[in-house]
Amino acid sequence: MTTLRTHGWRLALVLAGVLIALGGRLHPDAESTDPLRQELATMTAHENWVPGHALIMFGTFALVAGLWLARATGVWAEARRALTVAAVAMSLYAVETVFHLAASVDAHALAHGDAAPVAFTHVGLSVVLYPLAGGALAALGVRLVRTLSGVRRIPPLLAVVAGVMHGLSVPATLLLPDAELSPMFAIGGMGMALWAIGSGLLGAGRARVVEDGVAKVPVHV
Repeated sequence: MTTLRTHGWRLALVLAGVLIALGGRLHPDAESTDPLRQELATMTAHENWVPGHALIMFGTFALVAGLWLARATGVWAEARRALTVAAVAMSLYAVETVFHLAASVDAHALAHGDAAPVAFTHVGLSVVLYPLAGGALAALGVRLVRTLSGVRRIPPLLAVVAGVMHGLSVPATLLLPDAELSPMFAIGGMGMALWAIGSGLLGAGRARVVEDGVAKVPVHV
């Protein structure tokens, strides 16, 4: 029980990274020159939309759990504020992943010009929550790069790159509708997955366990 309590955040992050990476590989493609509605119609009707986004959704849930468990365990104490912001931002982003997955129910409506409330709720949420989550992840990465040492600085560097790409991907798609921007989504998603896996596998080094606001004996996590 003590081991699970101390290392549960690491297990959650590794699981999150694996699920997000697998889900990203299933994401269907669409022509960048198509209007947004047509792109959505093509992708949401694809057989891989549901399994791919289900994996991403559950991966995001695991990521949220990992961040909150890391905060509760007291790891990355020097980056506690950035960790808290990232946990809150990712919790909000997890809501978007639910609508992202559920957008498939509007595939027929999108293709025939009918109202598609779920799909466009996903779009509306993504305009706000992709930059929020990406920015928070990048900020956490910057903070951890400054506080960690050695090989443990590699995952935070990935977090910075992934956060920037993830945060800019949706706004860039709307501002540059004819540009081929799928690599931004791919780099953002895969970078986030690799950061989660790397952080989970490497741990945080020596950190304080905080219980009821009191710092206990340092342990390796």
